[in-house]
Amino acid sequence: MKIKKLLVLSLLALGLGSSAYADMDMYGQITAVDNAAKTITLSGNGGASIVVQVFPYTELKGDDCGAFGAYDTHEKFTALKPGMFIQVDGMPSANGVFGAREIEWQCGR
Repeated sequence: MKIKKLLVLSLLALGLGSSAYADMDMYGQITAVDNAAKTITLSGNGGASIVVQVFPYTELKGDDCGAFGAYDTHEKFTALKPGMFIQVDGMPSANGVFGAREIEWQCGR
């Protein structure tokens, strides 16, 4: 919890809390999925973890793992599983939760 608050405060101090600069990318491995709250927990560098809020408008895109695999597939929250490596595009909030605009992953990761 202390790390989350420090991250948010650091981002706000750097000016990333303003709406013009708030959009950012994060990468990490999913360590927990909370279906009731529609949140996932990511493990990042140095063992730090952060909670990501998945909204109804969040785009969930995975690679098409079929024979051709040229296109993204649009998925539902249930596609997110512990162990997956993902990229999250979104905005940090004052309460320490990262709001996801888009979550993307590749086949086999």
